[in-house]
Amino acid sequence: MALINLMKDTSDFNLVFRTEKQDVSPRITQVYLEMSTHCNLSCRSCVRNSIVDFKNSHFSPELMRRVLPMLKKLRLDRIVLLGFGEALCNPDIKHLLKSLRTLKTKIVLVTNAAFLSEEMSSYLVNLPLDEIYVSWDDDIDGGVNINRKGIKADLFRMNIEYLLKLKNISHDERPRIGMEMVATKSNYHLIPQAIAYGSSVGIDKFIVSNIFPYSKEMGKEILYDIGSKPPVNLKKYLSKEIKNSNVVTANQSVDITRRCPFIEKGTIFITATGEVSPCPELAYTHPAFYFGSDRMHNRFIVGNMINQSIQSVWDNKQFSEFRKNFVHYDYSDCSFCYQPDRCGMRTDESVDCFCNTTPCGECLWAKDIVICP
Repeated sequence: MALINLMKDTSDFNLVFRTEKQDVSPRITQVYLEMSTHCNLSCRSCVRNSIVDFKNSHFSPELMRRVLPMLKKLRLDRIVLLGFGEALCNPDIKHLLKSLRTLKTKIVLVTNAAFLSEEMSSYLVNLPLDEIYVSWDDDIDGGVNINRKGIKADLFRMNIEYLLKLKNISHDERPRIGMEMVATKSNYHLIPQAIAYGSSVGIDKFIVSNIFPYSKEMGKEILYDIGSKPPVNLKKYLSKEIKNSNVVTANQSVDITRRCPFIEKGTIFITATGEVSPCPELAYTHPAFYFGSDRMHNRFIVGNMINQSIQSVWDNKQFSEFRKNFVHYDYSDCSFCYQPDRCGMRTDESVDCFCNTTPCGECLWAKDIVICP
């Protein structure tokens, strides 16, 4: 009888029977802004190739005029300019960046570096932005591009070196320059030379992430596994680079306790059209291929900046209840499922074993398998 009474109280039940806990921020501390969904590249690993009903759009000056006063009212740790396109593709990007620089918060730009001309680099350094991360997944010396279609290594190097030259001339610590790489079976052997190059020209930090398998082809490229040794141990393979440089390497095993970095930091993601989701992963509907199993990750939109305020979206019932689910991680651990191909819940009904409609139970960010700035 005592056990029955205990189970009637949901909170007590969670405390006793849930083994995972998650820090849930009571307020918004970071905002992701998607400056554009356009991109000048056609990388084979990109989710843009797989998003359902994907449309190209830019974050408009009108939307910025609406959002900026709301951002000023928040005590933000940072604003991250990252989305499913290239931020510098936006024709109004200088105006948008100038507006954001009026905020007293850290501003981080993630870019593929193709548009880092002398003029653009000078503008970014003089603002200044706080951090700029450039992404590169191929032969830094100029060999055949495995992933990045649309930019050659010599242009990438030239742009990065000029950006770093301007930063050194400015005698300012900002912007800190980082490089992000996505490791796969096809390109992991190219990462040491990319880090060696980056270190030689003055890049401050390197992030080595795993690939998110948005297609069957990419599902064959993963370097992480369930309960066994990965095909390549990245931390061991990059041990020299980790010792000599500031290198952050993703986890490669799904057998770890989950921790959502977006929920923990009080995140909202605003798309180029003003829609709001709790994180980048939930902003768009797309397939995912885990260990041979085909899943569909449906988007989860909690509001829109066109006709709502940031605070009202954060406080609404839908978003609030979503965040409460993470207090004791009320999501089945689908990424650790030993028979994912037999699961009719995720593949047919798009819900997990706890009947959640969001794919948070198989999130690779929560396992530190996929990491980003």
